[in-house]
Amino acid sequence: YRELLSYLKEKEEKMPGSSGIIYCLSRKNVEEVCYQLREDGFSVTRYHAGLSDEERKENQEDFIYDRKQIMVATNAFGMGIDKPDVRFVVHYNMPKNMEGYYQEAGRAGRDGLPAKCVLLFERRDIMQQRQLLEYSCEQRESSAEDKKLWLTNAYQRLRDMESYCFTRGCLRKYLLTYFGQETNDRCGNCSNCSGSN
Repeated sequence: YRELLSYLKEKEEKMPGSSGIIYCLSRKNVEEVCYQLREDGFSVTRYHAGLSDEERKENQEDFIYDRKQIMVATNAFGMGIDKPDVRFVVHYNMPKNMEGYYQEAGRAGRDGLPAKCVLLFERRDIMQQRQLLEYSCEQRESSAEDKKLWLTNAYQRLRDMESYCFTRGCLRKYLLTYFGQETNDRCGNCSNCSGSN
């Protein structure tokens, strides 16, 4: 939480009043982070599947119409949201795969103005993601063979995400290569290129 708070305070000095999304791994994380940020004086709301439809809708509108500056949410938030002026996206925990990370990070700066994406993670995020994948696999209505194949693929995608977190190379290049776009260029902008991590 200290790293998140430090980033948000720095961001508030440079871009006061800017909108952002903080993605968390679980409902519990959302509740804890939202509560703590509110206690620390931030304009914040929350979104996860454990809230009523009415509260989710109200919180979403508070964020979209700038009544709340920060949305703390699980990955259930964002589909169909058209808020072009999101200045930052923070992943409080490591996402389960590159596809989800890319989609969520892409919600920043859709208006073409500068935006920032920050990925915070701890090694325990990997274990938590593995547990969630195993639980999801158990809940699937399919044959044991299909479940095994699904879990093998999910583990591989999690390893790809882990590799992204630990790479010392250009993060943009890693993303582009992962999605099949070859480039030899370093972006000069990510934390690995700029040395700001």
